[in-house]
Amino acid sequence: MRIEFELLDTGAAVRAPVETLVTPARAAPVLEFDLPQSLLLQLVATAAGFLLVMGLAFRGGTGIGLVLAVSAMVFAGYYGLPVVMARASRMGRPAQRAVKAKGWGIETASGHLPGGAAWAQVMTVPLLILAWAIFIAFLQ
Repeated sequence: MRIEFELLDTGAAVRAPVETLVTPARAAPVLEFDLPQSLLLQLVATAAGFLLVMGLAFRGGTGIGLVLAVSAMVFAGYYGLPVVMARASRMGRPAQRAVKAKGWGIETASGHLPGGAAWAQVMTVPLLILAWAIFIAFLQ
C-alpha cells in the first residue's frame, strides 16, 4: 500500500489508493438451525411456562396484559428469527444435514459440542428465567 502526499497552498493533501471491491468466489453458506426438535420444544415450553407463571402470579395487577404481550412478542422473535433466517438462506436449496456418528451436537465458535453439553449451553438461561419467575410467584 502506497500513500502519496501533495503539497498544496492550504497544506498537505493525502491521496489514498483506490480500493477495489472483491466479490466473493463462493456463495454464502446455508444456515442451519440444527437443534433437535425435542430441544426446540423444551425451549418453547420453558418460555410458555414463564409466561404462564408470571400471568398467574400477577393476574390481579393492572397492566400485566401489556407486559405479557411484549414478553410473548420477544419470545416469538427470539425463537422465530433463527428459523426464518435458516429458511431464507436456503433460497430453494434443500437442507443439508450432516449426520454425526457420535450423535447430535452443535457447532460453536470453539468447536463441536456433544449433546449433553449442547443441551446445558442452550437450556441454562431459559431454565434460570423460569426459576426466577417461580421464585417471584412465591413472593407474591
